[in-house]
Amino acid sequence: KTHLAQAIGNYVREGFTNLKVLYVTSERFTSDFIDAIAHQRTAEFARLYRGVDLLLLDDIQFLTGKEATQEQFFHTFNALHQAGKQIILTSDRSPREIKGLEDRLLSRFQSGLVADIQPPDLETRIAILQQIVQSEEQAVSFDVLTYIARNITRNIRELEGSIVRLLAYGSVTGRSLNIGFAQEILKDAFNTGCVITIESITKAVCNYFKILPEQLKSKRKTADLARARQIAMYLCRKHTSSSLKFIGDEFGGRDHSTVIHAISVVEDELKIDLSLKRAVDEIENSLKS
Repeated sequence: KTHLAQAIGNYVREGFTNLKVLYVTSERFTSDFIDAIAHQRTAEFARLYRGVDLLLLDDIQFLTGKEATQEQFFHTFNALHQAGKQIILTSDRSPREIKGLEDRLLSRFQSGLVADIQPPDLETRIAILQQIVQSEEQAVSFDVLTYIARNITRNIRELEGSIVRLLAYGSVTGRSLNIGFAQEILKDAFNTGCVITIESITKAVCNYFKILPEQLKSKRKTADLARARQIAMYLCRKHTSSSLKFIGDEFGGRDHSTVIHAISVVEDELKIDLSLKRAVDEIENSLKS
């Protein structure tokens, strides 16, 4: 999402030189606001953020709990929107999943186009690695790139860091950049534990509650099945890159709002229900063993 946001900003800067573009993280927005208050420069702050044609604010979820900053962003959002300017926000979750944001902000976020950005697939990850290798004017076999792409599935920065590390070690040692060398150099960078999937979560939850997968995915709503299903959905969201819709489809064709509710219930009760926490911990330990 950060790469996409920055790419959008760069595209507009290069293609529409008459437009003012500002890309900032939520931490930077907060820091600038605090600094403006401390030095009595709030008017200057407002001119900076409300005088652009395109504002890109990254990781909006970091504004949670910051009431004064949210208030300031609310007015910034309104000023830009009323002036017909463009606003792009990124977050690690959908707007309705962000807790600690004012309802009036959430309603504005949801009024725009919400795009669910999934992790890049294998082919895209390989293409990213190929682009880095070409920019460094190096030669790395397709097998090595595939090996790296298969082991790093979600974090683009880790993907980039791994190939840069391999190229650097190859340059220093003069060794061939083959599979064996890649395994040796990158063994600490890869998570060698088992891959957690919806299937493995389903199996672990069923084993814990002593129920069948068919029951977990059924339409039945007994208390025990409902609790097991909520935990399964929560773990799927936590440990996999699957979308809310996909998770809902896997558990009896439930819609994404049902999945969101299940996740919220588990998250809230984990803070106060020790028996639930023990159950979730035990299931997670079984997934990692």
